[in-house]
Amino acid sequence: MTSSPMNEKEFTRLIRQHSGIINKVSYFYATEQTPFDDLRQEIYINIWQGLSQYRGDSKISTWIYRVAVNSALMAIRSSRPRIETVTFDFALPDISSELDDAQRENLQTLYTLINRLEDIEKAIILLWLDELPYEEIAKTLDLKRNTVATKIHRIKEKLSNSL
Repeated sequence: MTSSPMNEKEFTRLIRQHSGIINKVSYFYATEQTPFDDLRQEIYINIWQGLSQYRGDSKISTWIYRVAVNSALMAIRSSRPRIETVTFDFALPDISSELDDAQRENLQTLYTLINRLEDIEKAIILLWLDELPYEEIAKTLDLKRNTVATKIHRIKEKLSNSL
């Protein structure tokens, strides 16, 4: 980011700006053992702690995706209790109020189907749904571009067959 450390106000602005990414990853990776709010909190903490390592080689949104997905995967794999150190409370917009019933139902069906995917497939399809180019998805998830293209094709087939 910058050579000086980010203050809390700047961090809050950064989190609000990228809350869609964080909430989406938290939603799709939340489990009974790792609830949505706990997972989102873990992502906030990891972003805060990792900001000093952000070199600017990619867009900040790409870096946040990577931190969020890695945080989610680590939280899922780890069964040890989380230590809550800091609480960030952000007001989140309710996008569901902007949708009609049919759109809401279609979105819920899509979320349900995506939730059934393997962890890496979830990460790939969420990035693709956010219209990131294959190269950016590959960089975010540390995969080869052709692997991403192949996986997206297979994920689309899997989702279509599930309908």
